[in-house]
Formats: sequence, C-alpha cells, structure tokens
Amino acid sequence: MALDTSKRPFDPFIFWVSASLTVLFILWSIVFPENMNTAVNAVFSWTTGGWAWLYLLTAFLLVAGCFVMMGPKYGSLKLGLPGDKPEFSNFSWFAMLFGSAIAAGIVFWGPAEPAYHYMTPPPYFGGEAKTAVAGANAMTYSFFHWGLSAWAIYAMLTVALAHPCYTKGLPFKFSSAFYYVIGDKVFGTWGKVIDIFAVFATLGGLATTTGLVALQLSSGLKFQYGVELGAGGMYIIIGILTAIFTFAVYTGIEKGVKIIGDVNMYVFVGIWFFVLIFGPTIFLINLTTNAIGQYLLHFVPMSLYTAPGVEGSWLGSWTVFYWAWWMSWAPFVAVFIARISKGRSVRETVAATLILPTFGDFLWYGVIGGAGIRFDVTDTLSQHGVESAIFAIAQPLTGILSIFLIFLITTFFLTSANSAAVSLAMFVSGHENPGRNLRAFWGIALGAVAAVLAGTGGLKAIQTASIATAYPMMFLLLMVLYGIFKGLGQALAETPGAAAEARRHE
Repeated sequence: MALDTSKRPFDPFIFWVSASLTVLFILWSIVFPENMNTAVNAVFSWTTGGWAWLYLLTAFLLVAGCFVMMGPKYGSLKLGLPGDKPEFSNFSWFAMLFGSAIAAGIVFWGPAEPAYHYMTPPPYFGGEAKTAVAGANAMTYSFFHWGLSAWAIYAMLTVALAHPCYTKGLPFKFSSAFYYVIGDKVFGTWGKVIDIFAVFATLGGLATTTGLVALQLSSGLKFQYGVELGAGGMYIIIGILTAIFTFAVYTGIEKGVKIIGDVNMYVFVGIWFFVLIFGPTIFLINLTTNAIGQYLLHFVPMSLYTAPGVEGSWLGSWTVFYWAWWMSWAPFVAVFIARISKGRSVRETVAATLILPTFGDFLWYGVIGGAGIRFDVTDTLSQHGVESAIFAIAQPLTGILSIFLIFLITTFFLTSANSAAVSLAMFVSGHENPGRNLRAFWGIALGAVAAVLAGTGGLKAIQTASIATAYPMMFLLLMVLYGIFKGLGQALAETPGAAAEARRHE
C-alpha cells in the first residue's frame, strides 16, 4: 500500500539530500575543475567503452519489449481505473510528450549529424566520404540514432510508472516504476535512493541542455544577424529562458506547458513543410524514402553492431553516447509522459511514445538533414561549429526562416524544461500535481545550475557526468523490463474478462 504523502509538500530526505549533492557537485566543478573533469571523463570512458555491448543490447531488448506491450495480450490494459478519461486532447497530449522528450536536440542535430556522417562515413557502412552513397548511409544512421531505440527507453519506463501510479495509487515518483520489481521497498530506503538518483540526473541533463541551447541561440544571432551579445550574453539568454519556463511551470501544466507544446508543434510542422516545398523537394523525398528502407533492413544488425576491429571510439562517440544520453533523460521524461497519460491504454501510450515520434524524427531528419547534405553545410560546421548548422540551411532559402528556427529551438527547449521542473517536483513530493511553489523552485534551480556551469566553463563536464549516470540507469531499465510484464500479467489476472481475452490471442 502506498504511503500517505498528501499532508506534506515534499519528502525532506529526498529533497535535501538531492539538493546537497547537486550543490557539492557544482562546488567541485568550480573549486577543482581539472580534478572533476579527469574523474568524470574516466568514468565515462569506462562505461561507454567496456560496457558498450550492454548499452546496445539493453536498447534492443526495450524495443522488442515495447512491441510486445502493444500486442493483443497487454495492449488493451488501461493506465488508470475503469472510469478514468484522458485529460488532454490527442494533439495536445502528443505535442507535450514529443516536445518534452526531443527538446531542441532535433533542431540542433537535424542538419548537423547527417552532415558529419556524410563527411566521415560510419564504420558499419564504410565507403568514400561525400558521395551519393555516403549521403544515403548518413541519413540511415541518423534515423537509427533518433528512431525506435531512443523512444523505446521512454515508452517502457512510462508504462512502468503510469500503471502502478494510476491503478494502485502509488506516489508520482521515479521509484514507483520499480514497484513490480521490489514491491513495498519502493516506500523505504531503496525508493529514496532511486529518487535521489533521478533528481541528480535530471538536474545535470537539463542544466547542460539549457547552456547548450543558450550557446546555439547566441551563435544563431551572430551567424545570421551579426549580433554579438558579449561576455554576458549566455547569462542574459539563460536568464530569459529561465524566467519564461519558470512562469509557465508555475501557471500549471494545463495552461503553460500545454500552450507552449501546441505552439511549437505548429511551428515545427510549418518549418518542415516550408523546407520540403521550397527546398530540393524530389531529392529530399527520395533520400527519406531510401533511408527508411535501409533503416528497416539494417535495424537488427545496426542495433547489435559493436564495431569489432575498428580503431578509435566511433561507437562510444555516437551510438553508445546517444543511448546513454536518452537513458540519462529517461527519469524526468517518463514521469512527465506518465503524468499526462492517465486514462489511456497501454497500446495507445506506447504507440504515441514510440511509433509516432520515430516517424516524426524520420520526416524532420529526412527533410532538414537532407537539405544540409544537399546544400553541403560541412564547411559551415568546420568553421562555425555544430550549433550553426541549422542556420546554414536557412540561407539558401530565406533569412526569415532563421527567425522561426530560433523560435522553435526556444519553444522545444521550454517544453522540456517545463516537464523537467514538474518531474523534479513530483520526485521529491510524490504528488501528481505538486505545489506551484515547488515547481517554480525547481525551474529556478535548473536555470541557476546552468548559469553557474556556463560561467565556470563546466558545461561539457556536467554533460559527460550526466551521461555517466546512464550506467546505473541501464541496469534499472533492465529491472523495469522484467517488472512491467510481471505487473501487467497480474493486472490481466485481476481484470474480469481480460485474462480470457489475452489467452484467446496467444
């Protein structure tokens, strides 16, 4: 039985321990930056090097597990009680979940990653750089990194959280995802440790993203308009972003987050259509169609490709890096998606968190990334950095496009920051609707940590640190994979008629 947390705004142990660890890490990065960098890089190299095979296997098993959950046996089970209804419209629901998980990353890497693979073909395909074949293979690997494997991590954890929270009344904490694994121990020390880990990982990941988005916005203003904000530019941008998403999260999910989620989806679709219609249309359609075919054909071997005999650290720098990055984001993304998915079926939730976002990523990368290949932004990447790639594709079309791109980067990020602040408040309180003051506190904390790290030059280090947290997360996900099917099996046995229906499909 769940503990009664309704009479207190937050769990003091989880709140103060996680906050203290965060402050200590920031102080470490300020006082002993070289020592921190060395330690973090050593941990990261060890986890992504010696354990690369397990990252790959874990992501592959999660994809398989998600397709099983969507099947006839478990798909019709409800994330809620019989009378529960969805809180949001289908469009707003998908806009919020897509925006919270993808953030500005898809805008940041959309034209950049295919261009990198175009210049340096992945070892799985090999071949000569900057050829038609290299372009096709570059797009296929971009699809792979932003496709089913990434979204399966979120989808699996979302169902593992939503089902016990909505059917058994568990508190809205990350630890509740492990109820079907360790039972009532989630209310004790083990549950608190899991929640503290989730808070720390979320703060690190989102603070880093805040800094990187600020860097991209600053670069866009300079690259496109020649506007240089000076030494304090990062602080100005971070301050504005923090003020906006803190206000939005203070007003509540139904108002702030929903409005931002709706708007950025409209802009996202509008930019995609504009580049498709006014760009090299036939080339983009052909490239996208071809890459989807190659992705489906090579999905299994690419998922298990460990690059045997290949010199260098390509796998750790790309595929394992991405899998670790998705895992480090998984706690807050899954809690947020679970929070907005009450009353929906397992099949509906998994499909909306796995299939639709994957298809959306394919369309975006195929068009925006394809334009980057066709317009060859590789020189821009070399001269101005990866953050300028998205603005480089706008120049051959129209300068107005850059304005909408800056807006999209901002709104996608705000959706993620909003969901992270809400999730952090849920981690430390266990409430489905945590207090607005607690939500605002974590919104301000995210911005403050980002500002401190930007000022100390520690953004890259904290990014590496947040990726390193994915090492324990990998084992937690494997526990969730076991636990959710155990829990759904119990639900089938307890639901009248459901067990018989499941046996009929076996």
